Amino acid sequence: GEALNVKPDHKEAQELKAQIEQETPAILNQFVSQEFPLYLDLDLIKKGLKAGLLSSSAGKMLILDADSDTLVTIELAKKSHQIQSGKDGLGNGQLASLNGNFAFVYSKDKGIIRVDITSQKVTEVSKADDGWGDILDISGFASNVYLLDTKNNQIWKYLVTTDGYSDKREYLTKDTKVDLANTVRMQIESSVYVLKSTGEMLRFTRGAKDNFSYGGLDQKLKDPKSFFVSSDTDNLYVLDSGNSRLLILTKTGGYKGQITGEKFATTTDLVVDEKGKKVYLLEGSKIYHVDLK
Repeated sequence: GEALNVKPDHKEAQELKAQIEQETPAILNQFVSQEFPLYLDLDLIKKGLKAGLLSSSAGKMLILDADSDTLVTIELAKKSHQIQSGKDGLGNGQLASLNGNFAFVYSKDKGIIRVDITSQKVTEVSKADDGWGDILDISGFASNVYLLDTKNNQIWKYLVTTDGYSDKREYLTKDTKVDLANTVRMQIESSVYVLKSTGEMLRFTRGAKDNFSYGGLDQKLKDPKSFFVSSDTDNLYVLDSGNSRLLILTKTGGYKGQITGEKFATTTDLVVDEKGKKVYLLEGSKIYHVDLK
């Protein structure tokens, strides 16, 4: 570029620039997607149904409509659905996470609720707690439950016991000082990952902050809306809305590839089915999908 600024007609510089531009997608393992077929219109499940966030585990997707307090599971391969619970069971449900056969719901008035998606049985994990601050996300892992509290800069954990669940415990160690303001989402796969609106991602293992950073990105994250990682995936996926792309990273932050396309700029959440080679994207009351390359 600098050479062509000096000599715009320099033939070798022009040829080299053209070669670099031609090879860039292969070097970056970059794919462009023009097709984002509609996977499911949530209106077909229930009129007016919409989802704030998506969750996925073991081939199923979970959505919660906080306005109608409706919890729904969708079997990804068959697209079959099941309404798991409503307002009577969930109260003022705000957030939900799927872990195996259990859906965990954070409810403003009822606390933390567990729903067995095979029997629709509703169990109380914890009553609403005055010690909670601003709960931004909930995640289930290994039948335990984690709440992300941005006001208290803490992740609360509830451990499964022989007769229910433990009392609230601090997941982050006393020596772990973090600022959880501007957090976008939390995901867990043995380690706890937290994405911030600035693009910074934090990772914690056994309550301590890891030395985690991105590597090999051609451009910084811009207005990331969400991310997905789980024990079912080999990779970590970031919905980089400001750059209209899906980043594919290792679980330690190393660059592996990216898919670009207009739909990545307008969708707000995602789940990934690596086995089925699909990415599911949420936009209002509609879920789209795109193939993993």
